[in-house]
Amino acid sequence: MKNPAQMEGIVVPIISPLNADETIDELSLRRCLRHVLDAQVHGIFVNSTTGEAVNLLDSEQQKAINIAIDEVKNQTLLFWGVSDTSTRRVLKKVEYANRLDIDAIVLHPYYFYSLNHQSELVDFYETIAAASKHPLMLYNIPSTTKINITPDVVRKLMTIEKIIGIKDSSVDFLNLLKLIELKKERPNFKIFIGKSHLWTSGILEGADGGLDGLSNLVPGLCVTLFNLIKKRQIEAAYQLQHQLNEIWKVYESGSFLSGIKTAMSLLGLCSNTVTHPNLKITPSEKERIQKIMERYNLITH
Repeated sequence: MKNPAQMEGIVVPIISPLNADETIDELSLRRCLRHVLDAQVHGIFVNSTTGEAVNLLDSEQQKAINIAIDEVKNQTLLFWGVSDTSTRRVLKKVEYANRLDIDAIVLHPYYFYSLNHQSELVDFYETIAAASKHPLMLYNIPSTTKINITPDVVRKLMTIEKIIGIKDSSVDFLNLLKLIELKKERPNFKIFIGKSHLWTSGILEGADGGLDGLSNLVPGLCVTLFNLIKKRQIEAAYQLQHQLNEIWKVYESGSFLSGIKTAMSLLGLCSNTVTHPNLKITPSEKERIQKIMERYNLITH
């Protein structure tokens, strides 16, 4: 196992290639994992939002992580999402995670029921951290959970050594800056940006890396961007950032999941099957995605 406390760079929230019956397509998942490993990404996150985790049966979530463990073979950091609707349900997943050779678990707030008080959120994470043998990364994605992990809550949770960082998908740059400011209190606390459009600006300000589904499609470009930022080659970084922003438009489909999976299917890595109730994209949307990929030489005619 590697040391998550030293992590930085590009972590890929790997997609979950599916068979027609919404079971994990093992061969395609292995292809996708090799695709990102060949680009020397800094980590892989299984059971993510991009991975359609909340729509998969628990058995398929477990199948995906076990395939990843076998394929990755400690070549990079490996994280597994344990998010669910209640503390007890998360604890059940943590019990399973404790038997796995992974580097950390990732957990966004419970969803469906509203947050009653910020202390509830602190207690939730304290309980899970205590039960986990692995380090824990917070995951702030209020657009889906309807709960925002505020900087004040993060400050309290940072006192727990086992909680090593946060993926911030708030798409709020001011919130991101507040989180970066907290690193003065704990420099080894890791901050990963969940929206690729903010990577260059955010990493220059002090964030540790990026964690966005676009890295499934163009992992090499994402790693190159991170390296340019770290070398302070700012003009080149912003040029590449603009290109990634344009490629990101593959997401702008009826379902963003269908968008990224269609793009991956055009690379020959998997089918574009998604979990219901999401639908596959229309032929015209597929044509638009293909044109974007051709424009940036991701595929040829």
